[in-house]
Amino acid sequence: MLLIVIFLALGIFSQWFATRIKWPSIVVMAIVGLLVGPIFGLINPQESLGQEVFSPLVSLAVAIILFEGSSNLDFRELKGISKAVMRIITIGATIAWFLGSIALHYILGFSWAISLVLGGLFLITGPTVIQPLLKQAKVRKSVDSILRWESIILDPIGPMLALGAFYVFQIFEQGFELQMILSFILRILVAVVIGFGASYLFMWLIKRDLIPQNLMPPIQLVFILLIFAICDEILPESGLLAVTIFGLMMARMKRHDLIFKESDHFIENTSSIMISTVFILITSSLTLEVLKSVMSWRLFVFCAIMIILIRPVSILLATINTEISKRERAMVSMMAPRGIVVLTVAQFFGGLFVEKGTPMAEFITPVTFGLVFITVVIYGFSFLPLSKVMRLSSTEPPGVIIVGESEFAFHLGAKLREHNIPVMAFNLFKNTSQRSHDLDFEIFEGNLLSSNDRIYADMTRYYKCLLMTQSFVFNSLAFNELVPEFGLKNVDMMPVSFSDEHARSNVDGPIKNHILFDWNFTSRWFNRFIKDHNIIEIPVSCKGELTKNDMILYHISDAKVVTFKRGNNNPVESEKGMIGYLKDAYLHQNI
Repeated sequence: MLLIVIFLALGIFSQWFATRIKWPSIVVMAIVGLLVGPIFGLINPQESLGQEVFSPLVSLAVAIILFEGSSNLDFRELKGISKAVMRIITIGATIAWFLGSIALHYILGFSWAISLVLGGLFLITGPTVIQPLLKQAKVRKSVDSILRWESIILDPIGPMLALGAFYVFQIFEQGFELQMILSFILRILVAVVIGFGASYLFMWLIKRDLIPQNLMPPIQLVFILLIFAICDEILPESGLLAVTIFGLMMARMKRHDLIFKESDHFIENTSSIMISTVFILITSSLTLEVLKSVMSWRLFVFCAIMIILIRPVSILLATINTEISKRERAMVSMMAPRGIVVLTVAQFFGGLFVEKGTPMAEFITPVTFGLVFITVVIYGFSFLPLSKVMRLSSTEPPGVIIVGESEFAFHLGAKLREHNIPVMAFNLFKNTSQRSHDLDFEIFEGNLLSSNDRIYADMTRYYKCLLMTQSFVFNSLAFNELVPEFGLKNVDMMPVSFSDEHARSNVDGPIKNHILFDWNFTSRWFNRFIKDHNIIEIPVSCKGELTKNDMILYHISDAKVVTFKRGNNNPVESEKGMIGYLKDAYLHQNI
């Protein structure tokens, strides 16, 4: 029990530490796993837990991860990229499988049987490594959608191709047996039927109110685990396919209704824990002998060919005459990190080939880990700078979205634009749009609080949201809607305009730390004050000129990153940049 809890803690710590140092989380997880396991030899979870516990634990975690990724796909994202996605998962995957198998055979010396099986596995990129990098880079919507769809769809297809190749070589060795072929096809069809059937059954139960709202998340989790376990019993690794189908059908049928919000958050949080824990479990289970066997020039040459040649060739050929631009095609071709699913399934096939006595079968897991680690490091650190060089990720300062059309909001946005910081306005009333346009604000067309409208907007330039309407109720609703997308630390709201102390106490707790400037003032006060005063800026080096009567609003660094004053931060502590403040604000507290 202590061992499992320690690895859960290590996983979450790795994700937290990665956000602090701004590294790809998967890189930090790999390093932590290697330090705990093979390098310092503190513990080997595979040996400590035993294969009977370790393998099911990892497999069930992968099932949750895969469902979370597929159920959060939005079919509306395919508008304008469906042709490219279809070509990548068919033509591109076939080219990559063929070329990867050749590289495995001639560079690493694997037999054709192992090469074709691993070639199918190495098609998998997977949401566990793609999504953290996409969140960090904030690339253009088309590139983001293509890479996520590819990772989700190929996650189950890769193992199925590998399993098919394994059975083909088994047929060649044992002689042609129609019964074996029919059995393989029939079991795949059963897994597909279970995936589709489970989704319709779950939605049927929901539509007839047979599942209480509070039990929806745990019942959905049980569905995922049962589907995976039953299908894996019918045909090894087919559970990946069934769970992905279940997730895709749920994404198609639920149409982002609010009743699914709680279960989506539950599965998302569970998946986040599973990703970090499982990756560290696997990497810490490696041994020094395995690591030494990985450190071979042949492996580095193989990885280089996979990154520099095979991935670009397969993507560029597959996306000829599709809807996406040349720069978008090039960017997609430069992104293919491998992750947890590849490692877990490779272990399964490694065991099968070892049982058969196939030469070099013991090198399957080390080579797979080598490819995973090298691709994660290279793509993890190169994706963001490459996306900026290719102008597919914003090179401007992090932008600010202002919700509301108050007088103070317009003044604040105008000040930010003087520093070339992008500002997007979401105005509740159309008659204020002209003023936003005159101040060089980008105007959000539609309803910012609707995921249906946000999904079509390219908001890669924007990192922060300021909720500046005079309605605390509206600001609170907007806060809850936007935090999951922009992150808790990037959404703030204007002070509460409650005169009643009891009502004001309702905002005690975490939300109090997201009240802008000074929560003892109201949004109406700011609007009245700004009519006769301006926001003044001074260099941080002159902060000694500030008095106790001045209200600090924000700090803008030399890199044009803006930090707004709120209850739990102090922009004056910075050493460089500009400070924006309201002169003698506290002398006019009663206006």
